[in-house]
Amino acid sequence: MRQIKNVAPRKYSSKISKAQKFQLEVIARTNFNFCDGRRIAELLKGNRRMWRAALMPLNLISLRDMEEDCWHADTLYIYAEDGYQHSMEELVREQFNADEVHWIGSSSAVDIMGASGEGFEEKSQVVLSVWWD
Repeated sequence: MRQIKNVAPRKYSSKISKAQKFQLEVIARTNFNFCDGRRIAELLKGNRRMWRAALMPLNLISLRDMEEDCWHADTLYIYAEDGYQHSMEELVREQFNADEVHWIGSSSAVDIMGASGEGFEEKSQVVLSVWWD
């Protein structure tokens, strides 16, 4: 049986893991419409204290154009650090030129991240979803 990871609040770490560095590189290569991936990746790095993880997943449409060096992700998910939700949202709204910004609360976040929810109080701001049209 798969062990479910607890994603309860933790002590801040400024270290960026290899997996996260890879994801920041992917974000930096994502550029379309008002989504300036390079700038967004730099803003995330410069504001590391505000987030635990950032991910820009894609769907299978990317297979079509990947050999042309095109990454078709349009949504960025940011797992915010406790206490920095407001600052993170403010940075995103002011600097990321996104078409839509909204929060995913703890009950949904625990479900989509495959977490146990143990140690998670009910919060309305856990994962920030940032979307470009």
